[in-house]
Amino acid sequence: MYTFPVIKRWHMMRGYALGFLWLHTGGNLVFLSVSTEKTIRTFCVFQEEKVSRFSQASYLAVSWTDEFLRWNSSDYEGVESFVTKPASVWTPDITVYGKMDARQGVDLSLARVRSDGKVTSKFVGQLSTHCSMSAAYFPFDYQLCHFYVGSDIYTTFEIVIETKSIEISETAKNNPSWDLVFVRFDNSSPGLSRIEYCLHRKSLYLSVLYMVPTSMHAILILVTYVVPSEAGEKISFGMSLFLSFMVFLLQLNGDLPDMSTAIPALEIFFMLHMSSGVVALVVATITAHVTHDTTQTVSVSKVKDVSTVSSPDKLPLRSMRTCFRSTSSLNRTGFVVSFILILAANFVMLNAKLVSDGCS
Repeated sequence: MYTFPVIKRWHMMRGYALGFLWLHTGGNLVFLSVSTEKTIRTFCVFQEEKVSRFSQASYLAVSWTDEFLRWNSSDYEGVESFVTKPASVWTPDITVYGKMDARQGVDLSLARVRSDGKVTSKFVGQLSTHCSMSAAYFPFDYQLCHFYVGSDIYTTFEIVIETKSIEISETAKNNPSWDLVFVRFDNSSPGLSRIEYCLHRKSLYLSVLYMVPTSMHAILILVTYVVPSEAGEKISFGMSLFLSFMVFLLQLNGDLPDMSTAIPALEIFFMLHMSSGVVALVVATITAHVTHDTTQTVSVSKVKDVSTVSSPDKLPLRSMRTCFRSTSSLNRTGFVVSFILILAANFVMLNAKLVSDGCS
């Protein structure tokens, strides 16, 4: 490896006015090229919907041309480039807008200076920005996150930031929770480069965790209408189903994003299923109360003739049959209402799956 002598580097950079961009350029516009073709790579993508945080582990390379750092390589023993600290040369002010951590910055590492004046440096680290989410179609949602890179100090008349290309590593594509649909950039604003990430949530885990058990609970809710009202466990059975819904709701609270802009489809799915359970519990309570009052009125203090007691023409038995007909009608009505609520819940999830078809 050829070691570039420090004395030659000093001779090459003598008279270099560090930190004065306008003095370097003589009033000319400096083009800052943020090239992702070979130096910016996104390795991992994280989306924390609870705090609306979008994070990515990136390898960010920055290149620019400094016309006061040019030399003839033949005059310096054929040296085409050398490496120096960023503090020794002028470096651009790069800011990531919307960052979640105030201490987060783009701190460039060692800079390589070429004989034609091109300077390259890099940043390796995690960048976290705010991402406005829409949870209306959760868990089949798409999220479009914006990543802005610009300069806080220099104006558009002094520096231009451009993104040339984007490269995504396989580790970012194989995220366990999100699918990276596309990445695109926009350089329409001279002093600002915008990069857009379209993410699609992988819904298999949430579907198995919430939707499958809830559908099983829905079947059990409909079974409660088949249980006879005389059975003392009908109300406790319905109450146990309702409490199990509450347990699932507490678990769901840990996965839902904390926002009030829209009600997630999965939460509506749960609310409709819980409503069907409430209807079943109310119907079971009413039928149990009516059956209990009817059995209390049928009391025989003295039995003189068995044929007299078992006669179908007696008033108490007719009132019991009338009561059972009314409770049976109430059960059928409750069954239909619960079934409609369950169908509505499944329609909400089907609509969320079909409507959420990409990033707008």
